[in-house]
Amino acid sequence: MHKTKRPHLTPDEKFLISGSSHVGYVGNSKLIHKIFSSIPVLESQNCRRYFTGQLISNIGSWMQVVALGWLTFQLTNSAFWVGLVAAMSSLPALFFSLFGGIIVDRFSKKSLLLITNSISMFLAFLLGILTIFGWVNIPEIVIIALLGGIVNSVYTPAHFAYLSELADKDKITSAISINSGISSLGRVIGPGIAGLYIVLAGIGGAFIINGFSYIAVIIALLLIDTPYKVTNQHLSPLKAIKEGITYSVRNPIIRAIFLYVSAMSIFGWSYTTIIPVLAKDIFHSDSTGMGYLFSSIGIGAIVATLLVPVLSRRFSKLAIVIFGNTLFSLSLFLFSFTSNLNLGIIYLFLAGGGLVSINVVLGTMVQLMVEEKYHGRVSSIYFLLYAGLLFLGNLEIGFLTDRLGSGTALRLNTLAVFFISIAIYFTKGKLRVAQKKYLSNRR
Repeated sequence: MHKTKRPHLTPDEKFLISGSSHVGYVGNSKLIHKIFSSIPVLESQNCRRYFTGQLISNIGSWMQVVALGWLTFQLTNSAFWVGLVAAMSSLPALFFSLFGGIIVDRFSKKSLLLITNSISMFLAFLLGILTIFGWVNIPEIVIIALLGGIVNSVYTPAHFAYLSELADKDKITSAISINSGISSLGRVIGPGIAGLYIVLAGIGGAFIINGFSYIAVIIALLLIDTPYKVTNQHLSPLKAIKEGITYSVRNPIIRAIFLYVSAMSIFGWSYTTIIPVLAKDIFHSDSTGMGYLFSSIGIGAIVATLLVPVLSRRFSKLAIVIFGNTLFSLSLFLFSFTSNLNLGIIYLFLAGGGLVSINVVLGTMVQLMVEEKYHGRVSSIYFLLYAGLLFLGNLEIGFLTDRLGSGTALRLNTLAVFFISIAIYFTKGKLRVAQKKYLSNRR
């Protein structure tokens, strides 16, 4: 494999060797300059357009996530089926995401985003029409979820690779934070709107609103002027996949991050899948209460998104990951014992903050460390592990909830997450040594 000289270390690589991290932004007396200095990626008009479109689209997407879980539970009254339908949307990542990475590295990322968002818009409209006219049942839901998962296998790596084209490398951290904040804000607003809308107007309209929300990001993409950039056009698909996997596995830190993401996908993120079940069976609430639970996770995530850049100036990224992991585990463990909705909202607020703080740090590290020609494939592997293994997590928590109850299912998963943080702490020294050796060999 060709060895590329890397004369300068990225901020995250310096941290991984030294154990320290400091990212600062310079501000001035004017408010607008203070905003741009703390969130420098917003200086770019293209970034502002894209993130605005993404925010509107994310709100719609979270409306659909909530509405789909509620619809499935109404049709089946089964936590297992709720988990299975959620799993169907992530199953295609196991089979298609690596090929999606090849597509991303071979074609215009902007064009791919236009195509994938357009297809997702069509699927949302289709699901809405079927629901409104009473033509929907589990088979239709599963098929649409599978098709959406296939689209996401291309969309997600294209989206993350496109961030690297929109933002300069010194602003990638800012771009990742904003992207996470947008996802979190969508998680706050979308479920709240969906919960109220379902009560007032029914489930089908929530899918239709999601369909219209894609128009915002499509318009934003059409207004953005970015150069046409592709790499590795002549590699065979299997060779390209092998090259991307080899690159990821040989880098000790990327390899460790991917192992961590895999575990969190199975035991961490899956808890959101059974929230419709918890809202109805544990908290004895309707879709409005379900919306509050989802929104509390999003609010916690937004707070974490704002705090992580500040905390990274005083603490190492490893410390933030371990703290976030512990906060998530403890909060969700306590959540599993309560039947009080208000207390449950507080616990999920803390859990959402802990989990998203981990994602911001890890996502930033991967984007900063990976070489440009591998962006699409490394992003696709990340998505494979995150979404593909989420399929197993959704099945696992749905199965355990049906067999042992939601409380026991949550406690087992949170204990697994907690022990992961302990393992990270005791292996950090070996990981830094391995990364230092790897970087020395590549020079």
